[in-house]
Amino acid sequence: MNINHLNINNQLELVQPSNWIDVRGIENSHQLSDQYEDICIKHEINKKWILMINPEGQSLAILSKSNKIDVSKILKVNTNKTKIDIKNIEFALGNGNCAAVILYNPSLRDDELAQLNHYAEKGQTACIVLKSNQQLH
Repeated sequence: MNINHLNINNQLELVQPSNWIDVRGIENSHQLSDQYEDICIKHEINKKWILMINPEGQSLAILSKSNKIDVSKILKVNTNKTKIDIKNIEFALGNGNCAAVILYNPSLRDDELAQLNHYAEKGQTACIVLKSNQQLH
């Protein structure tokens, strides 16, 4: 087969879809604090928020003492009394006002993660899912 006879209509077809969802395992509260700080530093973009959904309190308190982070750009939402409404997360990801959305220990199915990935790409917003096998204090 001659390479000159290839029919490529759109160069974008050759590009793999980007993955806007980053699922990370967390072993302990120290690692969680480090993850929060790392994520905030990497996604600190002028005039954009970092939204934390159900952040773990002790790790968030440690983050607030860090001199590397502008905590005025971090929004915290707790949904402890209700199930996370995926439509609200989709909206936060899709509108592009956040540099990153961080979910701590959500109960999401694979199809819901795929849905969030779609909205994250639409809004060019990173979505980081932090999962712990143990209850952190």
